[in-house]
Amino acid sequence: MQMGEFKQEIIKVNNRVNMEVFNQGLRSQKVEIFQDKILIIANNNRVKVLSMVDKKDTTTTKLMDIALIIEFKDRFVRAMEDHLGVKVLSHLKDYDPHLEISISVTILDRPVEEILPALKVKEDRQSVDFPLK
Repeated sequence: MQMGEFKQEIIKVNNRVNMEVFNQGLRSQKVEIFQDKILIIANNNRVKVLSMVDKKDTTTTKLMDIALIIEFKDRFVRAMEDHLGVKVLSHLKDYDPHLEISISVTILDRPVEEILPALKVKEDRQSVDFPLK
């Protein structure tokens, strides 16, 4: 697999997990790779119900944001491992609700350059889309 193809697959994984957790896609996203680290910067659409709750109770929305990020991270790691067959050591993510920008860093078990030559997208048994549950 080529680096550009790998980045496109990461974009697909990130968007699909976003759809599963937040029920909406991303406005835009960019992927950068540095040795064993994958940086994803995404422009999001704020979940409408969280925007409404935030006007009345910011503490609740912060707790909800944290819970959603934790769920996202778990699903993202599983999806990367299942769909691309890479070993993820850690996935770190943060989100700025005012700018609607998220940033994440995925740390793999080895540099991407070592992984790419043998890397193939795993086809799922159930459908074209990989399972996220």
